[in-house]
Amino acid sequence: MSFMRPAEPVYLLGPKAWLPERVVTNQDVLDWMGTRARPSWITHRTGVEQRHWVEDSQACSDIAAAAATRLLEDYRIDRKRITQLLLATVSGDFPTPPSSPLILPKLGLDGVGVLDLSAACAGFTSAVHVAAGLAQASDTDQLVIAADIRSKFLNKEDLATTALFGDGAASCLVSRNREQADFQLIASELAADASMADIIAIRAGGSRLPHHQNTDPAKVFLKMEHGATLFMKGVDNMSTAAARLLRRLELTLADVDWFVPHQANLHLIRTMTDKLGADRAKVVETVQFTGNTSGASVGIALAHLKEKLPLQPGQRILLISAGAGGASACALLRSL
Repeated sequence: MSFMRPAEPVYLLGPKAWLPERVVTNQDVLDWMGTRARPSWITHRTGVEQRHWVEDSQACSDIAAAAATRLLEDYRIDRKRITQLLLATVSGDFPTPPSSPLILPKLGLDGVGVLDLSAACAGFTSAVHVAAGLAQASDTDQLVIAADIRSKFLNKEDLATTALFGDGAASCLVSRNREQADFQLIASELAADASMADIIAIRAGGSRLPHHQNTDPAKVFLKMEHGATLFMKGVDNMSTAAARLLRRLELTLADVDWFVPHQANLHLIRTMTDKLGADRAKVVETVQFTGNTSGASVGIALAHLKEKLPLQPGQRILLISAGAGGASACALLRSL
């Protein structure tokens, strides 16, 4: 486990979220499947009522840049402040090069360090953790973007994945500078459960099975295996990580004002909430309207809390995430 409590204050400005214009309803999904099931069947099983998907012409660097542009323009951030760009994604434009350099010209950035970070559904929280360490070490500003496009990796004949996933991005600035900041990072921690290392996967396209050697078309799509095990592991890993971080900080659930979990699906969120012992009224839920946006989901949900819910200065917010590869990440913030 990688626990960090900043020795000097570290702040977050943002996040700002971005969702594609294209809205895909449950009826749309069922029409593609050619099934007579009702849209409420998907809602009952996943909690998802709609999701946003990109257009065919859009790639990861495009939506990442869109979220970052919204942040930079809304806060009127001087681009010269930024020394590093961290992109959390598992759906980059290409297998190589990394996608973070592709974002720089879209934002008018030059001479900025870049880093792609692959932590799947723990992407946003993990990138904030890494950026906070860099901000402390260098006293410089870090631009964090979490962006994932899942729609282009879904088998449209697989209802389990097609009904669940959406596309989206979120961006924030991590800095030692408190000016305009929305949150202070109190502490964060990363961990992993190796038993989950490969039960959510796209099997083809990597060095294990390059595309030119793949003979199974199904292996180019996202596949979730062992559904019941996956569900319970997600619940266990998220609740355990959250409880562990609070114990390290000598805090209780009552000390937390808002919980912002990875928006995997509504049933997993609520089962995790109950196992943790948290008050459901304090849990931010956006999955109904966004679907599972993978690494961007916590950033999108945190933006929703900041902009749409009654967040007050001085409140504690616990970010909770876990997903593919067994990666988990938690962070405690204080609103300013």
